[in-house]
Amino acid sequence: MAISALVLHIVWAWRSAHNARALGRTGARLAPGWAIGAWFIPIANFVLVYVLFSDLWRSSDPDSERGDEWRRLPGSPLVRLWIVAYTGGVVLLFASMGLAVGGATGVSTTRTLLVIGGVVGAVGTVLSIFVVREITARQEVLQARDPAPIERPVERQFATPTEVDGPGWYADPSGRYDHRYWDGSAWTEHVSRDGVAATAPVVPADWYPDPTGRFHWRYWTGTEWTEHVSRDEELFIDAP
Repeated sequence: MAISALVLHIVWAWRSAHNARALGRTGARLAPGWAIGAWFIPIANFVLVYVLFSDLWRSSDPDSERGDEWRRLPGSPLVRLWIVAYTGGVVLLFASMGLAVGGATGVSTTRTLLVIGGVVGAVGTVLSIFVVREITARQEVLQARDPAPIERPVERQFATPTEVDGPGWYADPSGRYDHRYWDGSAWTEHVSRDGVAATAPVVPADWYPDPTGRFHWRYWTGTEWTEHVSRDEELFIDAP
């Protein structure tokens, strides 16, 4: 039963990490593949799983927007409490067995530690249900607010600046940054905000007709096509 629950948890985390990318939430500290691998690295798995779920929680915030601005949002006390209970239950379980095998504790003490570890682990299991349900609900809100397209999106072509003295910095036509560099013939990826230079795609992240032709739409991150696709307003993962 415990193994089946863990497998389902891993599958859910993997799909949710992909959903976050499909919803345009970029900048996650761990790639979706870590939703699987993070659980199997001893000791480090506690930190990696927390990072994964903390990012999922913040990126699914209903008030967040596309991009990586969600990283400025605070983490969740619920996620922290869950990871503490999950970690505590596992540590108590293995510690009690190790102490018993090493002869450091008797039967009574070992039984007590096992009971405490079981209770803490059960609390973690209950909390994980709330975490999963809440993140799922938040992602559903984002999907309802910004569904996959059913019509061809408007072509996003930046207008040529009307008053130019040659190459230089001008107001960003996309409105996402303060300024964007015009090289004399086209807008470039060089942008700035509050006087800080950065790079940003000329073609913004969004859904566009799938260049492979296998689906209606495919998500473009601004720099590359992803595995997130849709057909008839239903999302899919186009596995390689």
